[in-house]
Amino acid sequence: MAIFSDTFALPSVSIMFFVYNLVQNRPVMNDDAAVEYLEKLQRAKGAFDHVFYVELWVAALTGLAEEYSDYPGSGGHALLWKSFVLVKLPALIEKLEARKSSKLDENEEIKYGRHECVINQLSGFRGLFNTCNPHLEGTIEDILFEVADISVDILKACFKRNLLRREFALRQLELEWSGSDSMEIDSYAGSILDDPNSDMIEKFVSEIPKRFMDQESRIETILRLITEWSNDQKLRYLSILCRLLGETAALLDIIHLYHHPSKILQPLEQLCNTWERSNNDDNFESYIQDCESFGIIFLFFINIIDRYELYKNLKDILCNEKGFCHMWILQSSVVYEKRSLNMEKANMVDYWVSAMATNPRIFIELTPTIFKYALAGINKHSISATTVTFETLSKNFEFFLKPYSSYALVGAIQWLCDDVFFKGQNTISSKVLKFLISSKDFPVSVARLVANKVMNILDNSVGSLPSVEDTETDFKLKLAAANNEPVLSSSKHPYETLFSRFWTMFKSIVYGGRQLKSTPNNMNIEYDIESPQMDLSLDLSWRGSHHLDITELGASLITIPLCYTWNAHLHPNNLIYIFFSDALVRALDRKVTLYVQGQALGILTLIVLITWNIQSNVSTKIGGKSIYEVFIEHVLPKFQNQKNDSENDINQHKETWSKLMYGPTRGFIDSLISNNNLIEEVPQLAVFKS
Repeated sequence: MAIFSDTFALPSVSIMFFVYNLVQNRPVMNDDAAVEYLEKLQRAKGAFDHVFYVELWVAALTGLAEEYSDYPGSGGHALLWKSFVLVKLPALIEKLEARKSSKLDENEEIKYGRHECVINQLSGFRGLFNTCNPHLEGTIEDILFEVADISVDILKACFKRNLLRREFALRQLELEWSGSDSMEIDSYAGSILDDPNSDMIEKFVSEIPKRFMDQESRIETILRLITEWSNDQKLRYLSILCRLLGETAALLDIIHLYHHPSKILQPLEQLCNTWERSNNDDNFESYIQDCESFGIIFLFFINIIDRYELYKNLKDILCNEKGFCHMWILQSSVVYEKRSLNMEKANMVDYWVSAMATNPRIFIELTPTIFKYALAGINKHSISATTVTFETLSKNFEFFLKPYSSYALVGAIQWLCDDVFFKGQNTISSKVLKFLISSKDFPVSVARLVANKVMNILDNSVGSLPSVEDTETDFKLKLAAANNEPVLSSSKHPYETLFSRFWTMFKSIVYGGRQLKSTPNNMNIEYDIESPQMDLSLDLSWRGSHHLDITELGASLITIPLCYTWNAHLHPNNLIYIFFSDALVRALDRKVTLYVQGQALGILTLIVLITWNIQSNVSTKIGGKSIYEVFIEHVLPKFQNQKNDSENDINQHKETWSKLMYGPTRGFIDSLISNNNLIEEVPQLAVFKS
């Protein structure tokens, strides 16, 4: 029995939540876990294959369309969503089909039939497809892609994944198509490894294949280059690659759509922890170039951790907990008293070049301390901060704006911000901070890392300091240029937009719901995006209950682990245990007054029970028990007549049991027993079908 309607105006919230998390809150789960989750979500929904696949496609296309609608001038994160639509999703569907075929005796004609049915149904969503084909001029899309009808690209992607028959694809395209759009990526990668040069590397990175069929191969090649060049400590070529990837944030996001950031971070960590100047290299000029290359690699490494908010999970992301990279991230702005340092390092605080010449890691570590003592020296010779001239600052600090030393500025800028925060704007620290970030030589890779802290200091400035506004404007422009964005506020990472989107979605659900009932009048409703924002003024007479959407959203929030939170108390294991042992029991006992409320709780429980038991990277055991055992122990006894108990126990239990079994909460049980898949997992429910 299907609980969910087989027609829809928009994809269900559970599918939308899954897709948005997979794209924007990645990496949450690997492909195998994602496929298993989809399979179990379909079981929970009781949806037919073709209906489920159409919802998946529409959810993915909705994400892409909303990016184009929200950012009509730049496409926002459209490049990432387009990769998901044309590469990642077809790959997941292919794996889902393989998983199903291994369990069912089904020939390929049946598979072809359902996906051809899906393509035919998708063709009716012209409004959605039109929004996904913006035909923008002068954007990153024009540079990296041929502007084409995305429906054609979807058709080709499905054919490549053996989801469609060749004759069907040709009939849909109405042209002669060879079915081959590949590029010789592997041989090109071999050429880069055998005889690398900057032009070849730049061409390989900048020319994203115009046909998405080769995107995964190109990404695998990039990971291979990073690993091999890190192991061989080829700083020059690796720094070129890191610089290009750092300049193309969209490409970096796409890489991590397919692979966990640790695939890039771990080889880079090993290099940054161990690289030393060759004893045979007495050429200081060559060493300076190596320091510049090291700095590019190091800043790229830190930028990945910052961009994907991995600070709280370093033990799982990095290899060496006691290595330089791990330790520096935890204490990047620490300053030392000279007397606490050994003689060599204490001397380096006064003679900066010697610190860099010895080892770039020592230079990075000591830079905040160098700044502290340099500012103390300026203070000794100045009456007040207002008497410090630009020439004085330039003489003392322009060294740190050079390409071979600027990579050490991150910790120093953080320390300066802290000093300004505690001592106020009218200080030497404030002047030095503004001098550095206003300089045309201030590196954008450092600007990205210190942006939030610097902007907080500038936004909270007190007094009338004419240089503050100019400095803030310059810094915003610098960051905007670094992110290829018109203004700083447009450079939000997908993490920041994900939850605002779902807050909007939630309000939309509350006002009117997103599901339509299956009626003859709405069987062929087309989804057409007409404005960038969801309409929150929906008519309260909107057909269809919103209870189902809220329960789906609740189940998704409980069961899908969120990448940004590493708090064990917020892990799905704990949330599910609390839900079954406390929240659900209390709701059934005291809060449910209508049958439909019990039914909604039943659907929520059904989705949680079926979808969470997946092979994820964390244990699915809750306190040593399976999710079903927890449910059976805490929830099911409420609905069971205690026939074997004493007469007094039976009398005490009778009132509660009758209320649950024959009152509004009966909807809870009816929702559970409507799904045969759940009864297979929890046979104790079968008794309620009688």
